[in-house]
Amino acid sequence: MAMSELWMPEALVCLFLVLPLFRPLVRSLWPLDGLVWLPLFALLITVGIFPAYGFRPECLPILLFALIYTTAASGSIISSIRSQPSDAFRDRSIALTVLASILLSAAVFTMFAFSPRTGSYPKTETEPAKLIKIPGIGKNYCLQIYGPIQTGLGQTVRPIIFLVPPEIGASASMKLVCSELENKGYTVVTYSRKDFDLPFIDENGKKHLSLLAKMPGYLYTSIMGTRLVSANNRGKSMEAERQADIEYLLPRIYDLSGGTGNDELPPILLVGYGAGGSALAYLNDKGVFASNNNLLGIIAVESRLWSSYQAKSSDVSGASSIRNLMDIVDRLPGFLPKTVKLTKSLPSANLPVLYLVSGNALKYPSLDYGEGKNPYQAIFDAERLASGPIAIAIIEGSAPLDYQDFPLTHPVYSFSLSKLKDAANFISDTASIISNFGVLLLDQSLQAETEDDELQQPVMIIPVRSPISSSLFVESRAMPWLKL
Repeated sequence: MAMSELWMPEALVCLFLVLPLFRPLVRSLWPLDGLVWLPLFALLITVGIFPAYGFRPECLPILLFALIYTTAASGSIISSIRSQPSDAFRDRSIALTVLASILLSAAVFTMFAFSPRTGSYPKTETEPAKLIKIPGIGKNYCLQIYGPIQTGLGQTVRPIIFLVPPEIGASASMKLVCSELENKGYTVVTYSRKDFDLPFIDENGKKHLSLLAKMPGYLYTSIMGTRLVSANNRGKSMEAERQADIEYLLPRIYDLSGGTGNDELPPILLVGYGAGGSALAYLNDKGVFASNNNLLGIIAVESRLWSSYQAKSSDVSGASSIRNLMDIVDRLPGFLPKTVKLTKSLPSANLPVLYLVSGNALKYPSLDYGEGKNPYQAIFDAERLASGPIAIAIIEGSAPLDYQDFPLTHPVYSFSLSKLKDAANFISDTASIISNFGVLLLDQSLQAETEDDELQQPVMIIPVRSPISSSLFVESRAMPWLKL
């Protein structure tokens, strides 16, 4: 269902809650005994919003209100089932009605104020993404392709962006960004993996929320992955899973083109969100991409490099009484959570790497070596200490989820985390940063080619650089040409 249709069930819920609430004050409503059922219907509709439209946090207050109201009206509902009309509503005091009205107004305001704003977003002239099912070894993938994939000498081809989706929201939270990139001249290939991505989108476009119980684990890892061992181990496992996805799916992009063995793929820009971005950085460090001449570079979005952390060993010195106390603590399993520390094993860059992180990174000193206080410390250290062309870009004022579609599809996230106001421009800026970095890499690649090489290459569409309206912080090393 389209997000623009969400206001219809929301309006129906409001109507079903308002009528029985004001029944004691409106005499013409007294004979309508069927009104006692409306709170239950409102509750059922609100519950149904979540599987139909995904997790909608702005609907939680109205869900709680409907649940309490239905519970309070359960006696009248039972009487109605027994064909014994109840006039218990007349016993409700005016003060209680006014209080309930205030609470309902607050819940309704929250629900409508943070409803999806995709209707206000400029429409792009792009076709719906193509969905292709690719079975893996013990895994089930579904590719989403925005734009054509073309190869062959003499053809006009578009550069490709292979996008590894985020853990929270998955590819379902990247539709607007991907459409923007397609509109800028790229072909975007992303994917959804069953039993890992939340939600999983199958080849029919249906969303599956069977992994909703994993959401707290993803949030726990994102928040505490650079502090606690348990969360960090989850993060390392997610990075390993994404590495396996990339190594399996990336070679199969060629198969989608339908080209012959003599054709070459267009240049490919690798973009990864969360654990996917870290996986790309570590594979780049290992030289996995060295043999692929068509790969341009890497953008890691909101990646924390969890594999660069290890458990902190307890180093207790001082009086024997202190050591004895620590021995007692060590014998109590789970008494204190184990913490991690950042190691010197940071991913170097064979291909150019751009780390795109949220404005939260600017809240910490860039050289803060405290107890994991800066969750982006590995990114800053990689840019300063690891070898190769590495850069960091930050949109000031942004939050961790703002580089996805959430500023428009789930405005409550941006408001609660960053007070973001100009949501439409923000999504456009995210796509512009990715696109502009790709354009710069394409320019560098074309300058490095000889005239003979140019004669053998297909005609390449070079996207036009796009303006970025947000305030952008950029720090780079070994990239004198980087001007986003």
